[in-house]
Amino acid sequence: MKPKILILGAGYAGIIAANRLDKQVKDVEIILISESSGFQERIRFHEIASAGQKKERNIRDLLRTNVSFLQTKVTGIFPKEKRIQVEGSNQKINYDYLVITLGSSGIRQMNPNENSIQSNGAVSEFLKKKDHSKIQNLCIVGSGLTGIEMATEWKHFYPKSKVTIVDKNPFASSFSKQGRDYIKNFFVENNIQILDQMNIKGIEENEIRFENKTKLSFDCIVNCTGFQSPNLLKESGFKTNSQNQIYVDAFLRSFEFPEVFVAGDSAYLENSILRMGCVTALPMGAYVADHLANLISGKNLSPFSFQFFGRCVSLGRKVGMIQLTEGNDKPKEQIIKGKWGAIVKEMVCKFTILSLVLEKKLPFRFYFWPKGNPIKGKNKLIPESIPVGNLVT
Repeated sequence: MKPKILILGAGYAGIIAANRLDKQVKDVEIILISESSGFQERIRFHEIASAGQKKERNIRDLLRTNVSFLQTKVTGIFPKEKRIQVEGSNQKINYDYLVITLGSSGIRQMNPNENSIQSNGAVSEFLKKKDHSKIQNLCIVGSGLTGIEMATEWKHFYPKSKVTIVDKNPFASSFSKQGRDYIKNFFVENNIQILDQMNIKGIEENEIRFENKTKLSFDCIVNCTGFQSPNLLKESGFKTNSQNQIYVDAFLRSFEFPEVFVAGDSAYLENSILRMGCVTALPMGAYVADHLANLISGKNLSPFSFQFFGRCVSLGRKVGMIQLTEGNDKPKEQIIKGKWGAIVKEMVCKFTILSLVLEKKLPFRFYFWPKGNPIKGKNKLIPESIPVGNLVT
């Protein structure tokens, strides 16, 4: 009987895993399950939230013919039984291997009236309930990549509105001094207020109170402080961290259940350089497909290998910045800025979709990524490869 593989989630990691696996192992049943029928470019959510332009593709159109697609919500995962439960059905779907790529659509909520651009549903809700022309005082909490891009995108489309970005940490602290100064200068030149190293004491309906007794008023607030994987993962008995990410080993397998693989934002590899984002989701999804193909074929297995090369940030529609980094994500004092930064950023965004399309259409594996030891420190904690017989499955 041919192995049955379920893939939960149709984001970057899930779609590339399904297509790449289908090309390598023919005698398997692959079922991709997603609550939505449409694929959203998550890296463009700040654009959609600001401009109101949705760019959606049909998930079925991005999948190879032999990959089955089931549009439904997963309501339960039972790894001890090797089964899942879906909405509206009392029957559980069994599997031989499970790939979890459910992403991180949640946020750490601060206030009931806050907005989010973390998921397709959150962006749609934001567009539905907010009249953009009436938002004159936008407050964004969190100065990571999402917060910076949302602030600058909004200012581009609504230059007369007041935009403030708030963070308890130093502003743009993940960039080099040159990169940080460039982004700060862009904010100053475009009248975007920065309130960093500010601890929030409380948030009222239209006002933030800080611990230093100062206040900030707003008519719209967007939470970009950090993201959460679904509660379902913790509730299903997996070992998870505070963001509901599943702890995985060097082969991206759940610690407790070796037939369960995790890729993208739902995976947490302890003591690694990996962070949430498309930049890690695509390589992890591609790796899981390769790993499963080798496992089913009885070949030797190698641990996940990954290194960074840079960080891309858009500053509105016409300006961008590429922060070059070491393989461990440490920023170099080198940046690509201005118009060329925007061009490179857009090319990277388009390449992600191109990767999914070509991984579907081409008969060989297309997608590639920088390789290296993802574990922090100089000493390797994992072997180069192990015989498949040494793996408990």
